[in-house]
Amino acid sequence: MQQQIYRVGVEDIDYYPMYSNKSAIDNPGFLIDVLEIFAKQHNIKFEYIHLPTTRFHEWYQKEDIDFRLPDHSLWNSGNEGLVFSEDIINLRADTVVLKENRKLPESEIRTIGTLYGFIPGPQWASRIEENNIEFVYEGSTRILIRMLKKGLIDGLDLNIHVVKHYATELGYDANDFALAKHAPSTQFSYQLSTTSHPDIIRQFDAFLENAKNEIAALKRANNIYN
Repeated sequence: MQQQIYRVGVEDIDYYPMYSNKSAIDNPGFLIDVLEIFAKQHNIKFEYIHLPTTRFHEWYQKEDIDFRLPDHSLWNSGNEGLVFSEDIINLRADTVVLKENRKLPESEIRTIGTLYGFIPGPQWASRIEENNIEFVYEGSTRILIRMLKKGLIDGLDLNIHVVKHYATELGYDANDFALAKHAPSTQFSYQLSTTSHPDIIRQFDAFLENAKNEIAALKRANNIYN
């Protein structure tokens, strides 16, 4: 039986261990590892199309993709008729700061660095409305980490596992980066979405339920810990 091929839109950024840009062929990251296990079990093939995060909302209309990864209903106004999978991984959106600043009062965290195309988490909504916090956007996780290390920004709205990975790559001590104890946080998750293949989403949901041990092993292999 010939394999069915589906096109998956993935953000073209360095965000390992969650996912990587198109240059990281040998280390695609946790989310793609999960999809690959699912694909092998169901005799299908995913072709990964790395696309600009800043045009995330246009992918389905302009890029002719079948799925979008990662996605979440909170990122989509109106939801565009999308169908979402169950959660692939549950995470907590925290603020990463230098270790010596982890006990800073929230009021002293005034500039937050994040990636182009990322939406500030709902935990910052009130301060954004009050106009007493500034978000600084860059196209590179590495640049943002350097900015934090040099004191050019107060914190990062990025996953702590991602920050520690690239901090180590840059030659910094990963333990120099920590979660801000007094900054707001919120729970979120990564999901798979589609506009045209709800049957595959149903199969993927069943896979997520039945492959919990394999997924837990992938987390450990990618140094992702709760």
